[in-house]
Amino acid sequence: MIRAYAAFQQGEELKPFEYEPGPLGSEDVEIDVEYCGICHSDLSMLKNDWGMSQYPIVPGHEVVGTIANVGDAVKKLQVGQRVGLGWNSRSCM
Repeated sequence: MIRAYAAFQQGEELKPFEYEPGPLGSEDVEIDVEYCGICHSDLSMLKNDWGMSQYPIVPGHEVVGTIANVGDAVKKLQVGQRVGLGWNSRSCM
């Protein structure tokens, strides 16, 4: 279960939110997030400035944490390793 803060409507303040992400994919990495940045694009998504936000929305997409689990096909990362993740996703870099 993932615990986060989400806005449930446009312009609403963030409130506690939990969701089940589903099974970990073979190329996925699960990160226990310790720190998360909020940038201007997060604020724009919260306010639906671009007309494409889907609520509830959990802002923050630049994180630092520790790897909690890795998929079967992950080769270069291991559980317990400290990592940072930028805005990109689904990248084998």
